[in-house]
Amino acid sequence: MRVFGIDPGSRLVGWAVVEGSTPTRVAVLASGVERLGVGSSAVRLGRLAERLGAHLEQWQPEEVALERAFVGANVGSALRLGEARGVVLALAGLRGLRVTDYSPATVKLAVAGHGRASKDEVATGVARLVGGIRTGGDETDALAVALCHLAHAGFQSRVAQALGARPRSTGRRAATAAAPVEARAATSPRALLAALSRQGAPRIRVVRR
Repeated sequence: MRVFGIDPGSRLVGWAVVEGSTPTRVAVLASGVERLGVGSSAVRLGRLAERLGAHLEQWQPEEVALERAFVGANVGSALRLGEARGVVLALAGLRGLRVTDYSPATVKLAVAGHGRASKDEVATGVARLVGGIRTGGDETDALAVALCHLAHAGFQSRVAQALGARPRSTGRRAATAAAPVEARAATSPRALLAALSRQGAPRIRVVRR
């Protein structure tokens, strides 16, 4: 899968293109930071649309992954980031690309092992997965988002394969087996864990708290 990862911002936008099946089997095709410069919001958003559109045309990703910004109580920042996200969503929509967004904590967990990782810890985690020397910043964050998406997409693919491997049934059970993966996973967790085990997935321990 080829993924276009984006770390959105009102003046700096990190982007990265990766290709692979999992975060440990991946190649970094390109990455960088778009500096939108000075000018009105309309001017900066126009630059963003033009540059990201050119990257999408050049690299032809299959899916887009976007970091969900945390802005706290700053309404102005939330508005500007929302505008940048709107540009990304519109560009992806025009090309029929699926967009998935992830919270910062989810991205940090995927590449650094815990959801409160610092910028340096994220950079270390990304370097461990793709090689090279990485420093904390927008470009590395975009790489982390893309790697996070590969991890989640890979797991979902294994879940779908595991559930698809279940023997066919008749009657009421047949209707359940024909339901979407999401519905089956939600209504039959024990069957899901058993199916994953048959596919050779790591053992999962369910802890009740």
